[in-house]
Amino acid sequence: MTAPRAVTEGASLRCSMGASPSSLMVPADRALRLGNKRLALVTDHGPACVLPFGMCRSPMNPQVAAATAAANGVLTPQPCVPAVDLPWSPGAVRSRGKAGAVLDESCRAQCRWGAVISIDPGGDPARVV
Repeated sequence: MTAPRAVTEGASLRCSMGASPSSLMVPADRALRLGNKRLALVTDHGPACVLPFGMCRSPMNPQVAAATAAANGVLTPQPCVPAVDLPWSPGAVRSRGKAGAVLDESCRAQCRWGAVISIDPGGDPARVV
């Protein structure tokens, strides 16, 4: 079994409650690189890093809940605003930068609205070995 690959800037992301794929942004001042791309860390989880996934279908999202209630209980998706409060997990065990563990393709992040965000295995080639 091969080890999960490291994730770099621009990697494709998927959300279990989102309608569209998204991309991972890595802070521009990140000196840690893999090839010519900035290497992602598990701490890259805020709104500047995890971009919206189109429309959100989570009934835990207050905007979706309100729109659904207004539509007499018919699920009414609303624009996605990712709310990832905690770092990606678990992170690469043996690869660490000064700011934390390296993000690898097996990591997941939990959105406050009950969704799970993952690295898209068939996505952007920004992920490298």
